[in-house]
Parts: sequence; C-alpha cells; structure tokens
Amino acid sequence: MSAADSYAQEAAERWPKEYVASNLKLKSMSEEDQQKLFKLGSDNIKDVADAFILQKAADSAEVQKLIKIHYNWVRVFWTPTKDAYIGLGAMYVSDPRFTKNYDKYAPGCAAFMAKAMSIYAGENLSN
Repeated sequence: MSAADSYAQEAAERWPKEYVASNLKLKSMSEEDQQKLFKLGSDNIKDVADAFILQKAADSAEVQKLIKIHYNWVRVFWTPTKDAYIGLGAMYVSDPRFTKNYDKYAPGCAAFMAKAMSIYAGENLSN
C-alpha cells in the first residue's frame, strides 16, 4: 500500500462523512483544476514558511492573510469549525507526517502555522 493510500484509508476511518464529501468534491473537479488547487496549497505553505523565516509574527496582518488563504483552501475539502481548525493545526505539529511537510521549508514552521491557525480561528471562526 502506498503512503497516499495509507493516508486515505486513515482519513476514511477517522472522518468517514467528511472523507466521502471531500472525495466527491475532488472528483467533480477537472484534473487541471485539481492540479491548480494542489499548487495553491503548496504555494501557501511556502508563503507561510517565508513569513516564518522573515520572523513575521503569527498574528500579523500578513500572516493572517496567508492563513485565511489556507482556511479557504481547506474549505474546498471540508468546512472546519473553530475547534476543528485549531485541531488541524495541532495535528500539523503532533503528527510527524504533517510536521515534515511544513518543516521541510523551515524547521519550526509547523508550530508557527499551528499558532497562526489558532489565532485565525479564535478571531474569525465559531463552533
């Protein structure tokens, strides 16, 4: 089983309804639109890492604008509540697979992302 298949199986077991809805949304998109979507996600991670490297504050307007982009990107797949979005950020730190994805651009970026997501959620989301 590939890593992608392993992640998909885990997501289907942990969040069955959300997984099905997310898959339906993704399958309704053209391959070109899917590629654009995933590039947007990758570019966003790089932009957050750049802000982290430049020592921007997690609560700065610049970083919060990037987190809004991230939140809206996540919403393509699933609309998280405040607690769920904070939890997603926490998972970026607690799950080494996610940490690696963020920290490859700058060590500590996953924790920075989680902090910025928590600030965004606290100011903009409800449960």
